[in-house]
Amino acid sequence: MGYVCKMCGKLLPPCEEKSICECECCGSRQTVPKLYGDKYTEIYNRACGLRFKTDFEGAEKLFSQLCEEFPDEPEGYWGKVLCRCGILYEEEAVSGMKLPVCHRAYSTSLRDDKDCCTALSLADSEQSAFYRREVSAIEMLRKEMLERVGTGVRYDAYICCRLTDDEGKASDDSLIAGEIYEQLTKEGLRVFYSPETIGEIASKDAEAYISAAINCAAVLIVVSAEKESFKAHGFKSEWSRCAAAAMKDSGKLLITCIKDTDTGDVPAELSDHKIMDVSQMSFLTELIRYIKTNTDIAEDDHIEHGAAARSTPEKLIRRMNIFLADEDFEAAEEYSDMILDAAPECWQAHFVKFLAFNGCRSGNDLLLEEVVSSFADDYILRYGFDFTDDEVFEAQLGSMLGENIKKAVGYADGDDKLRISTVYERFVSAVRDAVFAKEQEKIEDEEKNELDAIRRRHESEKEERLAYERKRVLIRNRFLTYIAAAVGLLLFPAIRFKAKWAILLITVLVILTFAVLAGLGNKKEKRLK
Repeated sequence: MGYVCKMCGKLLPPCEEKSICECECCGSRQTVPKLYGDKYTEIYNRACGLRFKTDFEGAEKLFSQLCEEFPDEPEGYWGKVLCRCGILYEEEAVSGMKLPVCHRAYSTSLRDDKDCCTALSLADSEQSAFYRREVSAIEMLRKEMLERVGTGVRYDAYICCRLTDDEGKASDDSLIAGEIYEQLTKEGLRVFYSPETIGEIASKDAEAYISAAINCAAVLIVVSAEKESFKAHGFKSEWSRCAAAAMKDSGKLLITCIKDTDTGDVPAELSDHKIMDVSQMSFLTELIRYIKTNTDIAEDDHIEHGAAARSTPEKLIRRMNIFLADEDFEAAEEYSDMILDAAPECWQAHFVKFLAFNGCRSGNDLLLEEVVSSFADDYILRYGFDFTDDEVFEAQLGSMLGENIKKAVGYADGDDKLRISTVYERFVSAVRDAVFAKEQEKIEDEEKNELDAIRRRHESEKEERLAYERKRVLIRNRFLTYIAAAVGLLLFPAIRFKAKWAILLITVLVILTFAVLAGLGNKKEKRLK
């Protein structure tokens, strides 16, 4: 029995104890476990199969089992990492390569993830190099996913249930969950309930929003009207994650609300936490009292959050962020205006409006080289290279950027304020550096042009000197030729007939020759000076 490809699910060829193998079906190179026998292979392949079906909780449990039984094998730990981030590999349209796609919002950096670090420490050199490349790619996807699903809303409560029955109709569970949602919302709590909060999102995309909500909610409520509901695939995935989140964070409150179900039928992962019977007359009252008594959500926070929940249209914020991520900037701006009409102090709308106006999908896009360079060019066009005084520079850049980014920083609070402020400060610093770099380029260009002008002038002068020298040599040669011809003619009468006039003329010509040559020499010296 062989291992399956973690990219496409087909059987891999025998790898003969190698840690890296190439799939003959999809052509993907990947890490593979060592050969431990049929039992390990079967569990590993089942885990990969569950991951392909997006049952990440079930897959992670099997990978955890492998880690317990084979603690020195890195592939079990790496499989857990893939499940936590909801990684599936999809074929890229142009190259045909299998690339990772993130389906879950995992808030912890992979470099801080215990299992990821364990996998890297146990891997050999080839596996380690592969893991590190994958970590870099998945970490980028993880951050993009968190930014995409992060609407800025921090939920107080998360409600999950089986939404439809076997016939596709609304289940009794969903009716109970809807009543709980309405009552908690009236009490001022921010509640995540998928039909209300992300009802129009496709199930594949909803996964990331659900993961993000589970991570941030202080109260996790599981609703079941019959024991069979706990086995429903989608619902099982959600309550399993709730149980895992409560186990990881003791500050989270996990409540299971049941109807027509014996407490013994509640899954073991939930049975150690609070169980409440929906059929009790005072159920909702007791639920609210229990939440208020056992959480740190203060009464003042309820009022404030309730007002915010009513004033901030969360569905519009979610759609606005989707339009922004899809680069539909016009629609993102339109939705930000709609939100600001209803909630003028909504920092998310101000931030998205600023990003959309400048053609950015996220805050990270502000730090792209082409974006920073564009802002630097605009700043130079308006204010020149005036950036020596930090306060003056920031004031002038702020005036150029407009009010939306200032309001986003001003209205945000907590971690959101810190995140946006950090992005803004890094952006301002990047623009300042770009302006400085462009000034240096301008100075270098001016110096280069000046040097080129000097060089051209020197070359022109050199050419003039060469032309003059050629002309002087030509005049001298022609003069000597004429003098030689004249002397040759005069020599005949001077020698044959002893003609004094011929001798005199020869003497004059010789003196004239020396005078002319001396004059040409003086002109050359003056020219050189």
